[in-house]
Parts: sequence; structure tokens; C-alpha cells
Amino acid sequence: MKEHGIPASQGGFSLLEVLIALTILAVGLLGLALFQVTAIQGNASASDTVAATYYGQDQMERIQLVPFDNLASSPFGITGVLPDNAAIPSITDINQTTVSKKGLRYYRVWAVSNVTPTLRMIQVWVYWWDQRGRSHTVQLVTLRGRVS
Repeated sequence: MKEHGIPASQGGFSLLEVLIALTILAVGLLGLALFQVTAIQGNASASDTVAATYYGQDQMERIQLVPFDNLASSPFGITGVLPDNAAIPSITDINQTTVSKKGLRYYRVWAVSNVTPTLRMIQVWVYWWDQRGRSHTVQLVTLRGRVS
């Protein structure tokens, strides 16, 4: 049966079917966009952690240059052998703070403790706060012995 010259066996998609397909496609693409945003945020967080690790390693290397008998904890931000979390944001000493290319401020504190008379444990903590105001920490630990 022909109606206006189109055979009845030739069917097509209705407008409703096309709209439903486009809606499903749009929802899928939005999901992919959210994955992309999450990946970018993860990369930024990893970049901050790498920078903090670099600054901590730099401090470790500076400490390695100090003679064994002169090893001491950082002048600010340490209470005993642990960081004083409340005092860290107020540190202004240039030897303990670094500003990254992204503008984040990293705070380095370190503690030196005696394990034995000829062995010292050196701990370095690097603190920073991300753009959302959440605090992060990287800790590095090494042992250093007296070499005669």
C-alpha cells in the first residue's frame, strides 16, 4: 500500500526515537567529561605531591652536608620529635618555606633524634594546602651514622 508515493514497507526513525537517542548520547558524553575533570584534578594533586617530595629530598640533602655532631631539628614547627601542626602555617623562615611555580607554599620541618650514640634518625615533613584548603603531608625518613 502506498501513501503519497512512499511504500509502506519503508520505515524510518520517528522524531521521538531520534530525541531519545540524542539524550542517551548527551548523558554519555557528560559522563566522559566528568572523567576528564577527575583525571585533571588527579594529575594536579600528583604534581603537588611530586613537588613536595622534591623539596623534602632537597632538605634531606642539605642535612647530609651538616657534620654529624651539629645535626639539629628545624628551629620552627617541631615540638620534641614531632611536627607542631598548629605552628606550621606561621613559619616564615626562608630556609623552611618554598613557593612553587603554581603559587603553593610548602613548609619543611625536620627532626633529628638519637637512635644510638653513633646513629641518628632524620625525619623531614613537607606540608602544603591545596586550592580547596585541604592539608597534605609528605614524610621522608633516613638514618645517618657517625663515620670515623
